[in-house]
Amino acid sequence: MFNVVLVKMVKNSIDEINNDIKSAFFENAHSPFVILDGDMNFVGVNHAGAKTLGINKENFIGKNLLDIFPYLEGTKRYDAYKKVIETGVPIGFDELLFKGANVEFKFMVRAFKIGEYLGVSTLDVTSLVETIAKLKSTQTSLKEVNQNLQRKNQELKDFSYVAAHDLRAPLTNLKSLLEMVLTADPGSTEIYPVVEKMQVVTKVMCDKIRALNQVISIKSNFSEYTEEMVFADVIGKIKLSHSQEIIEGRTIIKEDFSSCPSIEYNPVQLESILQNLMSNALKYRHHNRKLSIRISTKKVNGKTILTFKDNGLGFDQNLADKIFLLFKRMHTHVEGLGIGLYIMNSIVSENGGKIEVSSKKNKGTEFRIQL
Repeated sequence: MFNVVLVKMVKNSIDEINNDIKSAFFENAHSPFVILDGDMNFVGVNHAGAKTLGINKENFIGKNLLDIFPYLEGTKRYDAYKKVIETGVPIGFDELLFKGANVEFKFMVRAFKIGEYLGVSTLDVTSLVETIAKLKSTQTSLKEVNQNLQRKNQELKDFSYVAAHDLRAPLTNLKSLLEMVLTADPGSTEIYPVVEKMQVVTKVMCDKIRALNQVISIKSNFSEYTEEMVFADVIGKIKLSHSQEIIEGRTIIKEDFSSCPSIEYNPVQLESILQNLMSNALKYRHHNRKLSIRISTKKVNGKTILTFKDNGLGFDQNLADKIFLLFKRMHTHVEGLGIGLYIMNSIVSENGGKIEVSSKKNKGTEFRIQL
């Protein structure tokens, strides 16, 4: 009999010790722990849980889960908690969002049955999730920087090649003409046409060198400064600068900026884009019909789309990917160097936009520019 009593006393002591250990572990754990009854009322919450959510323990006990977290009502998560009590099968959630009074936390959650109650243990992964998000953002930024450097390097290679190629021909021509002058009879009249050709070639070289300087200057001085620009005002200024050509050619210009009247953009760059479009439309007009130009803007997925359409000479659509190349010209019957569209494309690309162009020979051209 004495032995039986002793065994019971030892067992009770062990149970008390175990309960004390469990209670101490529950109360002093770094992570939030809560216990709810079958009606989802709080019957226990540890110090970390109360501290994390900024609510006194006394204000937890007896309150319903939906009193503290009303946004859980009707959610699959709430139903899943109740199902754990019914079935005894534990569940886990990753990166659950918990909203406190003025804070938001992300937790890994484990819900399990304790007797007739629901135990919920959590692990705060807010900092970890934010760190991962920052790493992903940094990785994306580095990828964008790398892609930008690759694009810049390719532009530099293309620019160097075109510059060398387009200057080599007139320089070689000039060298040949100079040799003709040096070997000709100083008193011969044959020397005059050669000198005239030398003047023409020299002018071509000077024009191209000036054009290259202009391109280099624009590319080297891209400014991030922006201000709100009203499209109607910019077009009005450009029409004024081309007023003589517009009036003499009886050009029809229709504008529709009602869907997107303005844009936050660099003023010099926006004016350059529209100036090149207007200049090209007037320069490459079809002389058998009155020039008609339509200009409009609209918002598509948060982006400003500028459309510029004319009924001019147009060009073969198969050559559309070449029109933005340096010194590339689709028509040679009028004076030009072929740098306007190159500059325009550089500005649009530098600002993260893109240009789509469609054209038909002797029908006209449409530029669709995402600014």
